[in-house]
Amino acid sequence: MLTVWVYNLNQVKSSRMALDINTKGKNLFLTLATVSLVLLMIITTLLWWFISPRLHEINEILANLSLTALRIFYVILIFGTVLVYLTCFLEKNFIISNFAVRLFIRVIFPVTVFLGKLVGIGKDKIRESFVHVNNSFTNALKKKFDPKKVLILLPHCLQHTSCGIRITVNVDNCARCGKCNIGELCQLADKYNLKMYIATGGTLARKIIIENKPSFIIAVACQRDLVEGIKEVFPIPVFGVLNQRPEGPCVNTKVDVSKIEKTLQDILKNEKKR
Repeated sequence: MLTVWVYNLNQVKSSRMALDINTKGKNLFLTLATVSLVLLMIITTLLWWFISPRLHEINEILANLSLTALRIFYVILIFGTVLVYLTCFLEKNFIISNFAVRLFIRVIFPVTVFLGKLVGIGKDKIRESFVHVNNSFTNALKKKFDPKKVLILLPHCLQHTSCGIRITVNVDNCARCGKCNIGELCQLADKYNLKMYIATGGTLARKIIIENKPSFIIAVACQRDLVEGIKEVFPIPVFGVLNQRPEGPCVNTKVDVSKIEKTLQDILKNEKKR
């Protein structure tokens, strides 16, 4: 029986992949976010239930208005959640979904982290799932950007520790020796005529963004830095690419360059998929 169930589950997964919509990694954050919203509705309902007798004593109209406001609040939450799901899984942009996306990025994320902590789910797992959800929001825009308005932002830990060349000031100083991915990324920036910078921290990253005023950002970083960056620069769309850490965090990290190039081919003007 268990074997049959596993087989059926695999069949369902295969059929979902046939839709050509990448939902891998999104489910954790979306599930926690939905549970968070349900809990929020339960808590606010209980609070109203406790204070409603006092409100009725004070003023009947006030009590009715508070109940109406609560119902409107629930409708907005449910409607916003449906829009987020549609945006995320269909990767289509709905005009009024921007508010729902803002709500998820600004408000729901910290609540999901707290809920995850309560049930023993690590922050990095939730952050990684959030990055997948955010990338779906970005893909849903279906917009093309001028290469001059696209910025690639890299972490300094991509540079190999044995390299003595200082590239945080000017990435073009890279010798392109092949020890790390920086050389490949420099070639990519040259190929598509893009601005690319290496940031040693959040302060420098903010400075780079303020000076360049990009319309679209491709950011490479760990889970924590990506999420913080996405939240901070919103509503500028950020496509997040998680770095690989074969030697641990912040040391000789790597990145899938082909994934960055595919994103560029999707979002740059006059670029065709190859």
